[in-house]
Amino acid sequence: MKYQIKALLLVITFIFCHYGMKYFWGKSWIPILSELDQHTDLLLFPAKYLFIYGPFLLIATVLFKSIRWYELLGLNIKDSQRYLLAALACCTPMVIGYAFLSSELNISISGVVTGSIYAGFFEEVIFRAALFGILFRFCRWGFIPAALISSIIFGLGHIYQGHDVISALMAVTITTIAGTWFAWLYCECGYRIWFPLWMHILMNAAYGIFSMSGGAAGDLKGNLFKNQPNSSSLSIKTPTYGLNDA
Repeated sequence: MKYQIKALLLVITFIFCHYGMKYFWGKSWIPILSELDQHTDLLLFPAKYLFIYGPFLLIATVLFKSIRWYELLGLNIKDSQRYLLAALACCTPMVIGYAFLSSELNISISGVVTGSIYAGFFEEVIFRAALFGILFRFCRWGFIPAALISSIIFGLGHIYQGHDVISALMAVTITTIAGTWFAWLYCECGYRIWFPLWMHILMNAAYGIFSMSGGAAGDLKGNLFKNQPNSSSLSIKTPTYGLNDA
């Protein structure tokens, strides 16, 4: 099958999953899963992620079955620990700054897992490694079109963070830029998702634990600490897309 047809099938499947699968998500499942995980969302969130995007990931692995699934999804574990250390170094100034600015702490293990670990892992694997990565690496799309289609959809998922037209546009624009930057990092890391994944997790965790306000666009004080070396364009809160109505 020619790569143009595979790309078309991939994009159509992703759009269907992204915008359509949530309507098939059974509302009756929510109380069942919530009861099982004692209302921590530790089961609910991954179940909904996998339900919505599972068909897309399945189609991707079938279309490119000659490629190992972990390579396709950027999950080759080589250098994953080194990328964690690099992400920690990049995010340390932001954590220190937020600790200085914060007047309250929101320390919740379930909150960190659902809002940071789940969001960082699933969003980076789905949007960056699977959608962008496959279009760029295997479907022969250029970086700009492949990055834009994944990053714009990713950015639109954060429109809810705006309380008016201007703030909504800012949230979408900033997260679209962040998604494109993460896509570039994914390429620079040898098509391994670990560095943007760890960055995403650590930034979300810092933002949530120190109760920083402002959504994706941030606020003036918080943004001062988003300009640390090697990650200035990355220090943006990128919360869970489409799962907030669970």
